[in-house]
Amino acid sequence: MPGDLRGNRSTRSFEIPKLSVSSEPGFAPSHAPSIQDGQSLFVQVGCATCHTPSLTTGLASSAALSQKQVNLFSDLAVHHMGSQLADGVTQGSAGPDEFRTAPLWGVGQRIFFLHDGRTSDLLQAILAHGSQNSEAERVVDMFQSLSKSQKQDLLNFLRSL
Repeated sequence: MPGDLRGNRSTRSFEIPKLSVSSEPGFAPSHAPSIQDGQSLFVQVGCATCHTPSLTTGLASSAALSQKQVNLFSDLAVHHMGSQLADGVTQGSAGPDEFRTAPLWGVGQRIFFLHDGRTSDLLQAILAHGSQNSEAERVVDMFQSLSKSQKQDLLNFLRSL
């Protein structure tokens, strides 16, 4: 009987969807000048210090996972993000203003940003990183010093991820 999970396991069949994996998951370089300029600015202002563009997996028993480049745009570390992002929640040894660097992989497809989804505005999400005692305070200051068109280039780059 279709959908009957009580039956003999050997007679059930399941369709498994095919997955495609690009050679560089999470980031397909664009030739658009604005996006290329934004990528350079992402590194120059210091975003890439914590939102590390690429990490390499360790040794794994599966060749498909062993020593592969992964473009997460995260260092996966926990950082002090200051009072503006603090949420009053302590998790493990992370205090109320400490958060693991969120991977930016796919950020261009998201409609809410920050650890708690408090904004749908990517620019506001960047600015929120700059509160007092945030490890990103200096980076946000550097971002703020960019021209309007440079800020737009950096936003275009993020939306391309």
